[in-house]
Amino acid sequence: MAQIARIVLMFYCSLAPSAMRIAIDTNILIAALTQPRGNSARIVRAWREGRLEVVASAATVREAELVLGGGWLARLTSPAAVRALLDDLRTRTVRVEAPPITGPRLKDAGDLRLAEAAVAGGASYIVTTDREFLSQRGYGSTEFVTPGEFLRLWQE
Repeated sequence: MAQIARIVLMFYCSLAPSAMRIAIDTNILIAALTQPRGNSARIVRAWREGRLEVVASAATVREAELVLGGGWLARLTSPAAVRALLDDLRTRTVRVEAPPITGPRLKDAGDLRLAEAAVAGGASYIVTTDREFLSQRGYGSTEFVTPGEFLRLWQE
């Protein structure tokens, strides 16, 4: 029954006008799981309800699986919540082929893969709490913002 409800929700979301497209850093997914009343959780909830589109590439999904699926989150949240979030990341994101980009200057390869996916997918924002990312402020037409900044800009 839950699977049927999910299919119906996805169908109706596909009929709605295009939602804003964003990319979500792994640190936002962790915060959403561990702080269910926080800004990160509000953003993830909006995506899961179809009010936002999230872009991802094979590399960004793989990073989330490695970071979230390592078992360490079990002390902070339920394994079922982690599995459900990873399942949604695999099945409810706008998947893109992300060619390499020459900038921004990010030391972490995972951060660069996220920027590549965001640019390839036409994301307006990358939502992150990573200071190095945020110091760049953006690349091309994609801005790098905190969860609080995004919520103010989006005005849900």
